[in-house]
Amino acid sequence: MTAEALSKRIDRFRKMVEGMPDNHVARFGLANACFEAGLIKDAEEEYRHCLRLQPDWMAVAICLGRCLVMSGGTDEARKVLAAAREMALRQGHSSPLEEIAELEARCD
Repeated sequence: MTAEALSKRIDRFRKMVEGMPDNHVARFGLANACFEAGLIKDAEEEYRHCLRLQPDWMAVAICLGRCLVMSGGTDEARKVLAAAREMALRQGHSSPLEEIAELEARCD
C-alpha cells in the first residue's frame, strides 16, 4: 500500500474513532493502519485502548506485544504476551501460541 493510501486509511479510521470512541473495531482498524504505516507508538496507544474496551481480545494483546518488542519495552512485552498466551489457551486457540513464543524469544 502506498504512503498516500495508508494516510487516507488512517484518516478514515481516525474519523470513525472520533465519532464512535468506544467502537473497539474502529480502534483496531486504526491501530493496524498505524502499525502498517510504521507509527508504532500510535498503534500501541490504540491497541491499549482496544484492550481497555475488550480486555480478553487475544489478537490485540499479541499486536500490543509486537509493538512493545519493536519499541524496546521488553519487560512489559513479556507481561502482555504472557496474558495473550493465557487468553489463547483459555479460548482454545493453539495457532497463536507459536507467534507468541517467537515474540517472547525476541524479549531476551
